Amino acid sequence: MKAWKLPVVAAAAFCSGAYAVEPEGIRAGSGVTLLPTVDLTISDDNNIYSQDADTTSSLVTRFKPGLGIKADLGATELTALYQVEMGQYNEDDNDDYTDQLFSVGARSELNARHELAFAAKLNQAHDARGAGTVEGSAALTVEDPDEFDETSADINYIYGSDTSFLNLDTYAGYYKKEYQNNEQFGTADRNHDKTKIGALLSLNVSSATKALLEVRSTDIAYDEDSAIAKGREGNELKILAGASWDVTGKTTGSVKVGSAARSFDDSDVDSNTRLSWEASVVYAPRTYSTLTLLSSQNSNETNGAGSYIASDYTAFGWTHTFSPFVSAMLDVSLAKDTYVDDAAGRHDEILGYGVTGIFSPTKIIDVKASYKMTNRDSNIDGLDYDRDIISLGFALAI
Repeated sequence: MKAWKLPVVAAAAFCSGAYAVEPEGIRAGSGVTLLPTVDLTISDDNNIYSQDADTTSSLVTRFKPGLGIKADLGATELTALYQVEMGQYNEDDNDDYTDQLFSVGARSELNARHELAFAAKLNQAHDARGAGTVEGSAALTVEDPDEFDETSADINYIYGSDTSFLNLDTYAGYYKKEYQNNEQFGTADRNHDKTKIGALLSLNVSSATKALLEVRSTDIAYDEDSAIAKGREGNELKILAGASWDVTGKTTGSVKVGSAARSFDDSDVDSNTRLSWEASVVYAPRTYSTLTLLSSQNSNETNGAGSYIASDYTAFGWTHTFSPFVSAMLDVSLAKDTYVDDAAGRHDEILGYGVTGIFSPTKIIDVKASYKMTNRDSNIDGLDYDRDIISLGFALAI
């Protein structure tokens, strides 16, 4: 019913296209299917703290079991997922972590033109030392990774269908991020919540093309009563227009361009308006080869400097299946982060590229080998870094 929401399709193709597992699940009756998964990865990371100099290397072992549940009840589909990831560092066990993710979702077609969807998530995760609130050489003075809880809930009401002239997707969402430790290093000033409402209008202008108009408003509130936290509170209003297309199934895409106006409750912080865009293109010249391009301009909450981060992000990926047993993925990404209102004018450019090879002896098993390089170039002394990660992994999805 929502074939016009192509950014989600493109993101899925980019993130998971190289993984060949085709799980069928365990049928438990009454339309319920269990989807157990296990992922084990061992990585050699040559810069675990993202340092400009005096880098530290470590072997990192990650074990990630999970269980998904899908219930097909005819017009209604229910989903649930529980996943835990345990990471162990050979260099320093203070960096060891246990992350947990629990999510539920429901989707119901009320009739041919009306659909209702709901999703909720609890994510207990962490930022590794050097990648959190404290960066650069100062990160070595922090004993433990930043630990945080993310809670979110979203609801969508969709009117229309794939063949309708008009489709309307109205949505509302709530997101909260709360840190659990390292308050003395500034994590308390990062606790915040966001309340979002919006609507996406899609008009069918031809058999292959739809015109898009989206309006999205997000209120941002911080928990702490400090001057730093209060200076980040406000609202973002985003208005985007564009088009989506699907040409003979080989090329699908969506491009929206507009403006994002960020205003602040604190009158001492200047409001500003920026060009904003969201784009995704998937090109599949062959059934076994797919090219994906993603690009966006967004605002993200800052980890320290400035009132927020204006981030431009572009990523390109290529996935290719050489045989039923062998596939590969290449990816390149570039992020440009501007820390708005930062007195030092911080600006980072983060370049990443990688290659992943997959061997799949059966439909439910992947053996993975990958290389990933990340380079950050910052105008702030001590924040540049180079990082190389070589990984070997095993994935099982029944």
